[in-house]
Amino acid sequence: MHSRWIFTLAGLAMAAPYAFAATGGNSTHAVDAIALYSQGAAVVQDSRAVSLDRGEQTVSWPVIGAIQPDTLWLSGAGVQLTGFDISAPGADASGNNLSDRIGRSVTLRAPGGKTRQGTLVNVDGDTAYVRVDDRIERITAASPIEISWSVGKSRGGARNSGSGLTMNVDADKSGQRKLTVTYQTRAPRWQASYTGRFDPASGKLRLVSQAVIDNSGHDALDARQAWLVAGDTSRAHGGPPRPMMMAKMASSESAAAGPPQAVGDVYRYPLAHGLHVKAGAVKSVALMKPISVEATRRYRFENQALNDTGNSRQHVRVSLAFDNSSGQPLPAGAVRIYDAGHAAQLMGGTRIDDTPAGAPVTLALGGAFDITGTHRVTKQSDDEGNGKTTRVRVELFNAGDKTRRVTIAERLPAGAQLADDAPKTSGGSAEQPEWRVSVPAGGHRTLRYRFLQPKSS
Repeated sequence: MHSRWIFTLAGLAMAAPYAFAATGGNSTHAVDAIALYSQGAAVVQDSRAVSLDRGEQTVSWPVIGAIQPDTLWLSGAGVQLTGFDISAPGADASGNNLSDRIGRSVTLRAPGGKTRQGTLVNVDGDTAYVRVDDRIERITAASPIEISWSVGKSRGGARNSGSGLTMNVDADKSGQRKLTVTYQTRAPRWQASYTGRFDPASGKLRLVSQAVIDNSGHDALDARQAWLVAGDTSRAHGGPPRPMMMAKMASSESAAAGPPQAVGDVYRYPLAHGLHVKAGAVKSVALMKPISVEATRRYRFENQALNDTGNSRQHVRVSLAFDNSSGQPLPAGAVRIYDAGHAAQLMGGTRIDDTPAGAPVTLALGGAFDITGTHRVTKQSDDEGNGKTTRVRVELFNAGDKTRRVTIAERLPAGAQLADDAPKTSGGSAEQPEWRVSVPAGGHRTLRYRFLQPKSS
């Protein structure tokens, strides 16, 4: 909701969207820096100048979302953190919620700065009813009018924002100090989203990537500097990543994320203009420049060796394989591939794992309509003293108008091995042999082999 309702702290006006004041969501405080992790967590860093007295005192601090208590870090010259309190989301003991002001005086501020005094008589959802003189004014979330009121003094000028943070600090002397707070919070999971077009004639695959942040929570994400972090970061007790100090970032006019920065064992992508996502909104930014790679469409018929499908046919699986020759890491995310040879043709959709530069990628795209197969166990026999022999027949059918190369992949039982008279394999391993065969258009192809299982002791 975009209308802003104001409460003042010791004469300082603090902007707060009404949705937050009433329900515990949508903070408008912009933090210095935030790093969003793909696992659904964030590290937040924020600095403020605070006037302190000498000795022990409390400092209130605005935070984003539900802060994780055991992740808080405070730094400031001559200032020591001695304890802190975190209120539950939405809790407000000082009466800062708009609904707490019913029956009490409020100030209405017009966009030009003109103010009027009134009495709040009711709050209904995102609508407030204020008595001004002898009439009732209805103020909705779409109204430009701001509502403010005075609350007690709070050192640091904070208000609740998801969770409310109050720190107990000990200062070695009085005066204004720069305090920096770093903490972790639950945050919307971001993910890469790839859209590709594959040209069967040239074998070229062009991929365009976006980073999608779906902020379905009640708190806005507002940071002057921001990064998206890709990779698998260890998290204590299932919590978010450890805090990390944020580096300065050069400004840019580009709406895309900057080049990936290797930080430790993960990559992070700087957002040139920070992060600004309203509560309940979805934001998407270009993650990297489009890439073009050589790709190959592959067909694969894979079964357990002892699987017997009878006369029931299975569809051969289709995939698109390529090497990540872009020179950049590819963060995990959804992938949709379109067929460039035909209008409005989706080849398939799948997911890609975190993929380093130069690593192979196989995108599973679904089943081949025209290419099917059966897998039969035709005979099993016990050989005295030598274990068991199993005979397998794999038959592939191609109803299409082009010859297709299909990989037949078998998974043998533990300890089994192919018989000496089995057809020569094209790849795989001793436990998972593979044969690449050509299946003619409108025809079929049969593969037969035997495997031996040792006698169990």
